[in-house]
Amino acid sequence: MKYNVIGLGNPLIDIFFHVSESFIEDLKLDKGSMNLVDVNRQNEILIKSAELEQTTALGGSCANSMAMIAQLGGKSAYGGKLGDDNLGVDYESQLVKLGVGSLLKKQKGATGSTVILVTPDAERTMNTHLGMCVNFAKQDLEPDAISNSEYIYVEGYLWDTPTQKETVVAALEHAKSAGVKISISLSDSFCVERHKKDFQFLLDNFVELVFCNEAEAEIMTGQSNVDKQIEELAKSVDHIALTLGARGSKIYRDGNTTNIEAFDVNAVDTTGAGDSFAAGYLFGITNGYTTKQAGQLAAFCAAKIVGQLGPRYNGDFKSLVSDYII
Repeated sequence: MKYNVIGLGNPLIDIFFHVSESFIEDLKLDKGSMNLVDVNRQNEILIKSAELEQTTALGGSCANSMAMIAQLGGKSAYGGKLGDDNLGVDYESQLVKLGVGSLLKKQKGATGSTVILVTPDAERTMNTHLGMCVNFAKQDLEPDAISNSEYIYVEGYLWDTPTQKETVVAALEHAKSAGVKISISLSDSFCVERHKKDFQFLLDNFVELVFCNEAEAEIMTGQSNVDKQIEELAKSVDHIALTLGARGSKIYRDGNTTNIEAFDVNAVDTTGAGDSFAAGYLFGITNGYTTKQAGQLAAFCAAKIVGQLGPRYNGDFKSLVSDYII
């Protein structure tokens, strides 16, 4: 099969519980915090939540993007590492149901998860255990699938462990040799702070399209002015999608900058906004859209997602954005 985009990332299943304020206090958590926890702490939280009603949802930044590409009518696939548990079965089932090709591998152990505790005021307290994600290795790659894709898209979070880092480099080397275009998301500003030197190496040697927001670009370039950020990034990359929140985005491609206006929206939850933008843009440029058309679709996708709770539209997303589908 020929894919528009193959994504590599951390497959994390989101587990939602609605809890009381005292529940958060009993766990000695700061309400609204994002916590990286070990397996024992995650099990402690899950055991305490066992009698509560739970819902699960496909999670992980890159997975969100691949799911939306499929919802738009594109052909996407997703690779990463799951555990051999029920959560892993649930995750892969949801991925396939969304129309994304599964390149996921499994290993004995726990599937990566984010337990999201939602209090009555809608505040989310998040607890992430990476599980088997960190064991994603070179032998888990599917070179033929990468070769049969127009783009490969990787999330910067994969740079957080040596094994994943080695795997990403192997995937990008194969993609480059096969003539597959390479795109990367810088993921978040803390990720850029941790891996700026390595990201610069990727931009200089592999990446053709980089997705970032203003804060990430500022850390990457040392520039606070957006135009200067693009100027610096363009020394390494010919194609840049730089998002500016409510101020829209700027897309630099082959020496030209295109300004994309943001759509008016009552923001409810910004989770997945960048993932949605990347999905819309990648879908557009792999389906014959001009830069401006792809940027407008990307902006519209992001607006629709921030106007609701959660990173994924539950329904016919293609019809929702039909005015922007060629």
